[in-house]
Amino acid sequence: MTSSVLTPEAALGWLRSLSVDIREAAVLDVSGAVLAGDASLSVAPRTRRVLAARSDRHTVLVRHGRKALPGLLQADLDAALEALEQG
Repeated sequence: MTSSVLTPEAALGWLRSLSVDIREAAVLDVSGAVLAGDASLSVAPRTRRVLAARSDRHTVLVRHGRKALPGLLQADLDAALEALEQG
C-alpha cells in the first residue's frame, strides 16, 4: 500500500476496508481542518479508543471499538498516512 498515492477520502475508505470496528475516521490538514471523514472526531475529546498518525501535513484519526486490533490498526494508519504524503 505504501507505494500508492491516496486522497484523503480514499485513505479512509482503505482503512475502513481493513478493520471490522472503525466507528469514526477523519483526515485533517496541518491547521486541523477536516479534509475527509467525520468532522466531530476532530473536536471530540480524545479517548483511549482513538488512534492517530501525524505528519507535518496531515493527521489521520480513527475511533475504534473493542473488536479492533489497535496495534494492527495503528500500522494501517501509518501506511495510509505515508500514502497521503506521497500525493
